Amino acid sequence: MKTFFYFFVFLLISIGFSACEENADDYHTEVFVTLQTPDTLQPLKVQGTMTLKNLSNGRRYHTSDFQHTTAQLLLLRGAYSLDVEGTMIIQKRNGTTEVKYFRGSKDYVEIIAHPVRLDTQIIFM
Repeated sequence: MKTFFYFFVFLLISIGFSACEENADDYHTEVFVTLQTPDTLQPLKVQGTMTLKNLSNGRRYHTSDFQHTTAQLLLLRGAYSLDVEGTMIIQKRNGTTEVKYFRGSKDYVEIIAHPVRLDTQIIFM
């Protein structure tokens, strides 16, 4: 009977410790989106908006903070569509600068890894 009591106490203690285990589900990830420009143009400054729309729940994530040609966002992992538009100051090979409007999009992007790096082609308007 005494052995059964100790076994029962040991069982309760082990269940108690396993219930206190921290569950570290990681649903968020960081995504870095880089705008690809033709080799003949050197981007000097980007001003625009990048939007990632979650295809499962419809939530949209926006940013206008570009570091050179790369934007960064923290969002839920999943499937997204990508839209980016704005203006870019570019320098041509002959040294002249010009302001150009651009757009870019992707219908389906998987954002699952930690972190995710995406390149997207843009078109100038």
